Formats: sequence, C-alpha cells, structure tokens
Amino acid sequence: MPNLHPLIVHFPIALIIVVAMCDFIVIMTARKSFSQAATIVAVFAALGAITAVITGLLAADSVWHPEAAHELVETHETVGFVFLGLVIILAVFRLAAGDRIHGRFKWIGFFIALAASGVVAYGSYLGGEMVYTHGAGVKQAESSVAKADSLTIELNKLRAVDLEEDEEEIKEEHEHHH
Repeated sequence: MPNLHPLIVHFPIALIIVVAMCDFIVIMTARKSFSQAATIVAVFAALGAITAVITGLLAADSVWHPEAAHELVETHETVGFVFLGLVIILAVFRLAAGDRIHGRFKWIGFFIALAASGVVAYGSYLGGEMVYTHGAGVKQAESSVAKADSLTIELNKLRAVDLEEDEEEIKEEHEHHH
C-alpha cells in the first residue's frame, strides 16, 4: 500500500492556519463573513486531520524508518493526536456557538486555532526530521542502511577470523617456546 500520509497531511496544516487567519481578521474588523468561513474551514481541517492521523498510523506500521528515528515517530504520532483533538474541539465549538462565534466567543476560537497551529508546526518539524535527517520512508536510505548493515556483518566476520588466527599464532608461539 502506498504511503498517502505525505499527500494528505498538508491539507489540515494549511486549513488550520487559514482558520487562525480568518479569526484574526474577525478580531480586527468584526467581519462576520470571515467567521463563517473559518467555521467551514475548521470542519474541513478536522476531516483532513482525521485522514492524516489514519494515514500516519498506517505509515508508521508499514513505512521503513531507521531505529534512530523510532522515538521521533512515536512523538510525531502523539503530537498528531493532540492536533486532531484540538481541531475536532475547534470544529465542534464553532458549530455549537453558531452566530455567537463572531461575537463574544471570537477569542476562544482564535486561541484554539492558534494552539492547533503551533502543535501542527511542531509535528511538521518532527516529520521533516524523520524524513530529511533519518531518511524515514526513503527507499534509497533504506537500501543504504541495509548495505551498511550487511557490510558491518561481513566486517565482524572478518574480525572474528582475524581474532581466531591471532589466537592460533599466540598459541603456536607459546607452544614453540616451551
């Protein structure tokens, strides 16, 4: 199965930033249309986040990553769940608040969107570290690590043979002197 996570994940990232920007415009101008747009976009951000988490979980189980990146994968997953929770809370809050969202509740929606934007920025950083620093999901990196592992195994075999030969030589010298 192909890894769809990189294709999907950019949509909720962009959408939550659009929600925060629309809310900021509402705070600055009191334009109701931006508040309504933010609510619609928040719902799509939540749907996108659900899809991103599902594809991310599938990728975590099926996409190669080096052992060194395992902790990053786990942290990235946790951050993804936090983002998902915030975006779902935001979408439900905005839908429940209705027209009141552009009035007295406008700051609440803005702060949730801002928090979700910060969380997803950190998750994006971790995803970038996994791919660009550790080569997670990169076929060439997987192949290189496999080659390095097989070379290490061969080198260890040669070292073992050398050690055995050295031990034989020492044994022979010891026997020769006695």
